[in-house]
Amino acid sequence: MTMGFIGRSVRRHRLRKWASTEATGVTPLSSIRRATVIIDASDPAFEECRDEVMRFFGERGIKTRILYSDFRRFNKEVRPVTDEKETFMRKDIGIFGLPKMKKLRPLIEEECDLLISLPDDERFLTEFFTKAVKARFKIGSCGCGGEQFDLVVTPEWTGRCRDGRQSAEESAQKEVFDKISELLLQMR
Repeated sequence: MTMGFIGRSVRRHRLRKWASTEATGVTPLSSIRRATVIIDASDPAFEECRDEVMRFFGERGIKTRILYSDFRRFNKEVRPVTDEKETFMRKDIGIFGLPKMKKLRPLIEEECDLLISLPDDERFLTEFFTKAVKARFKIGSCGCGGEQFDLVVTPEWTGRCRDGRQSAEESAQKEVFDKISELLLQMR
């Protein structure tokens, strides 16, 4: 399988080139001034989750940037529901599943104190972004092996998993964010 080997090699090279050198670790909520949150826009309740994120950080005076992932196939019935500039889509993925840097570069170069990735997404684009973004504290919801995150909140914590499976369909993003917000409030 030559294509697989070449693709993995190219991906590893891109990750090494763009990986953040920022030291990460658990950071108390009191020292967080800027947060970036990735929400899955294909989730029917994504607006409710977005509103909860904005409320939580807004009450604490934390500047928040919301990014979306939406990898559905769009057609007459299925339309994008978020701003294209703030959404990772299928068209942002190039050969070997590599992200197109024209869109990602400005997002990666913008520093933040906290990154929260809510989608249970194992796409290379999501893995690349979470590893490349310059954030002091990174929280994720499964996916990508979890090695790029300082804290991983798994869907089991929400109590919604059936048959021992973990997937975005079985775990509401808002419930995962609620658990993350509880943990952030407990950190001193």
